[in-house]
Amino acid sequence: MRDISEMATVLTNKLEQKLEKLKQAQRDTAKAIWEDTVNEAPTTEDNYISSIQISDTTQDKDVIKTSIFSDLTVWWEKIGRNIPLACFFEWGTGPLGESTNTFPHGYPYTTDKPWNYEAWAQFFDTGTWGMEARPHFYPALQKNVSLYKDNLRKALREWESIYNLN
Repeated sequence: MRDISEMATVLTNKLEQKLEKLKQAQRDTAKAIWEDTVNEAPTTEDNYISSIQISDTTQDKDVIKTSIFSDLTVWWEKIGRNIPLACFFEWGTGPLGESTNTFPHGYPYTTDKPWNYEAWAQFFDTGTWGMEARPHFYPALQKNVSLYKDNLRKALREWESIYNLN
């Protein structure tokens, strides 16, 4: 090395290379989670399956983020806004959903008794207890925790090579 600025440039380049390897490890893991989510989806309807996506990998300061999500939404009267349909599949609805869901979430179940609903311009008096939870996002995430750790280990391997300035 001729001077401090050359050393700083070399270190910066090596750190940027390591950061790219970390981002790639995250993208590789996200792809595996996405594949498991799609394969375990509770419906094979094309519009639902195709709505399950992987976001771009972003970095904000020291946080690298990649999301797996569904952009297919439905109106939920109880909270007065659209929410992802995947929430209903993942956690279920009504008393049946509440009794079959085992994963934490932030949406309230709507009732503790059957309710009637309107469909295809007919009114059904029989009511429904809701829909049972059919998780596929959270289990896919849990299944790939060890893969993520392995991918990070590989990306960070030879970290000490940063100090090898030759």
